[in-house]
Amino acid sequence: MQADERIVKYMKERNDNAKTVACAIAVQLFALAVYFCLYALIFSGLFYSLSENTGKIVMISASIVIAIGLCVLNVMTSIRSKSVYINRPDAIAIRDGGEIVRTAYSLARPVLIYKITYSFVICGASGLVYIMLLSYMGDEALAGLYGRIICCVAVAVSVIIAYPSIDRIACYRALIGETHELYTDGGLNTALMYVLSVAVPLCVCLWYILRFYGDRPDIAWIVFPITALFALAITFLKNWAKSCKIS
Repeated sequence: MQADERIVKYMKERNDNAKTVACAIAVQLFALAVYFCLYALIFSGLFYSLSENTGKIVMISASIVIAIGLCVLNVMTSIRSKSVYINRPDAIAIRDGGEIVRTAYSLARPVLIYKITYSFVICGASGLVYIMLLSYMGDEALAGLYGRIICCVAVAVSVIIAYPSIDRIACYRALIGETHELYTDGGLNTALMYVLSVAVPLCVCLWYILRFYGDRPDIAWIVFPITALFALAITFLKNWAKSCKIS
C-alpha cells in the first residue's frame, strides 16, 4: 500500500523548501560572520595604507551591499515557501494515507532527533571555543571577534542540519493530525514572512554599522526592538487592508 500521491508530492516539496529556507538562514549567519571579518580586518590594521574614514566607508558600503543581496534572497525564498503552502494536501488525501504516514514517522523520528541533537552539540562546541578564545588570547577584542565568527559559522552549519529535520517532524505531525498546521490560515504568516525577509538583513546591517562604526555603540541594540515594532505594525496593517478589500 502506498501513500496518496498528493501527500508524497507535498512532503517532497516541503522538504526541498525546508532545505532552501535552512540555506537562506545559514547565509544570513555567514553574512554576519563576514561583517565581523570586515571589522577584524580594520581592527587588526590590515588597511593601514588607507585613512580611517576611507576604511570605514569601504566596509560600511560592503555591508550595505551584502544586506541588499540578502533581502533579495529572502524574498525569493519566501515566494517559494508560499507556493508550498498553497499546494498542501486536502483532508481526504490525509485520511487515506494516515496510517502509512504514521508508520513512516515512527521510523524516521529517531534519525531526525539524532540530527537535531547533533546540531545542538555543534552549537555547544562553538560556545566552548568562544570561551576558550576569551580566556587564552591576549587581545580580548580580537578574541571576541574571532569567537563571534566561529559561533556564526557553527550555528549556520547547525541550522542546515537541524531545520529540515525539525520541519520534517512538524510535517509528519500535521499529516497524522497531532497539530492543525495544515488548516491554519497562512495570511498573517505569509505577510510576516515577507516583512522579516527585508527587515532582518537591514536591521542586522544597521546594528552592525552603529555598533562598530558609530559614535554611540552602546545604544546600537535599540535597532532590534524598533525594527520588531515596525515589522509587526506593517504586518497587521497589510492584513487589515487585505481583509477590508475582501469584505
